[in-house]
Amino acid sequence: QAKLPCVSKTTKTTKSMLVMSMNNRKSRFGFGKFFNNKNNKFNGKNNNNSNGGFNGNGNGNNNDNNGNFAASSGGGDKSSNPLLAFWAGYNSALESKPILIKALTSLVGFALGDALAQKFLGAKDQPFDWARLGRMAAFGFLLHGTTGHFFYGALDRAIPGTEAWKVAAKVAIDQILWAPIFTVMFFSFIGAAEGRSVKEITEKVKRDLWTGVTASWKVWPFVHAINFRFIPTSQRLLYINSIQILYNVFLSMIANKKVEAPAPPPAAAPVKGKKK
Repeated sequence: QAKLPCVSKTTKTTKSMLVMSMNNRKSRFGFGKFFNNKNNKFNGKNNNNSNGGFNGNGNGNNNDNNGNFAASSGGGDKSSNPLLAFWAGYNSALESKPILIKALTSLVGFALGDALAQKFLGAKDQPFDWARLGRMAAFGFLLHGTTGHFFYGALDRAIPGTEAWKVAAKVAIDQILWAPIFTVMFFSFIGAAEGRSVKEITEKVKRDLWTGVTASWKVWPFVHAINFRFIPTSQRLLYINSIQILYNVFLSMIANKKVEAPAPPPAAAPVKGKKK
């Protein structure tokens, strides 16, 4: 019985020596810190993910150049892409001066439409008509952009939302109410800018109003269905003008179609008098 404590003491000493030997081996091969620090496993403090290196913060050791990986995957620098820089500047200006920017957008759309009409559909022996281009551009700037801003803004306030029936209602109002008003406004402005009389403008409207409205019905219902469903209110005129560049080719041609003067009435046949 007296030898048992000695055996126990020797056993404990042997165990402690073995533990120390194992720790030395672990530290020699670099595993000691991993096995001795259980809280260091996947806690965000290891070398592979230091301070959120792969979560977009850009502080990890494997995320070079202080977050360049995250920045490149997030869309890049706008200043290095001229299109993105222009788009950002356009939206900033649109937010600060909506009427002016929409008017300028319509100016560009109508000018391009008339230029294409003259270039590809006009008579080849005629020189480019800059006055005609100016009239179309002026209409876009003075009337189309400004009236479109107020009309579509009021329409979106009156019928908010993008449900199917609301989109259909907006398209119907646009084509049944606004299309005839727009067409009369367009012919009247172009005629007045050309120096025509009220009678001549009235004859032009009577003659070509139905042609303009029915042409609108063939193009714009589908275009406006996309417009009222997906396009924000602030971007409506930009979307419309991007489509209307081609439609303005038609408007330019019909606006500059010559109105044939009414034929004079036939002269009355002379009445033969009776000889006395």
